[in-house]
Formats: sequence, structure tokens, C-alpha cells
Amino acid sequence: MADETAEQLPFPRSYLKLCQGFGRALTSELHPEAGDWLWGPDGLEVVTSPPRAPRPDDVLIPRLDRLLRLLQDEVPVFVLDYNQGDYACLAFDEAGRSLANVVAPYPAEAVLRAILFIRAERAANVRREAEA
Repeated sequence: MADETAEQLPFPRSYLKLCQGFGRALTSELHPEAGDWLWGPDGLEVVTSPPRAPRPDDVLIPRLDRLLRLLQDEVPVFVLDYNQGDYACLAFDEAGRSLANVVAPYPAEAVLRAILFIRAERAANVRREAEA
């Protein structure tokens, strides 16, 4: 894997680390689309159209609008807010109950963290119900 310290990134390093780590469970299910980024052995590259097939060791770094569509599939109501250098993503169910409230330095990172949190909570609820 290329050394990200040797390259200037168009997003915070924390977003790259999230996509390489916990976020990989979600991003590995996605196919690259134009405007996404791929991080691999050769460094960082923007996905063009038509997208090339990702290599097994590539990490997909999805763009914000794509993540917003994924979040829209997860919850009926969400808010992406900006305040003093931080982005907050809040998500709610049909009854207005909070499902996620996360803060990150980059909007796509906040949305990805919200999606991951919501999915983890749902999976934990399913496990609890199965054990009861």
C-alpha cells in the first residue's frame, strides 16, 4: 500500500483511515463510480468514466453525494450540518428518535460514520432479539 504521508490528500487522513478500517465493510460492497477515489499500491487516483475494475488491495473512498444516497436508503430523515470546522450528521427514524449523531472534520466522513453507526446498532438489536 502506498505511503499516504508522501502524498497530499484531497480529504483528511481520518477519512482515508476510516475507509481503510471500519468503513471497508461498507465500501467493499460498492463498485467505483466516476468521482470516487481509489487508494492502492500506486497511491491515490480519482475514478474516471468508465471506471476501471478495482484491484483486491484497492480501498474505495466514496464521494459525499454517493454516501448521502446510501444514508437516504437507511433512514427517512437526516441532517448534515457544519459548525466551526466540524461536520455533524444526525439521523432520525420515522418517529423522530435519534439514530445517529456523529461529528467529523469532513462531510463524507461524518455521513459514513453515521451509516456505520446505524448499521452496527441495527445488527446489535437483531442479535439481542435472537438471544431473547
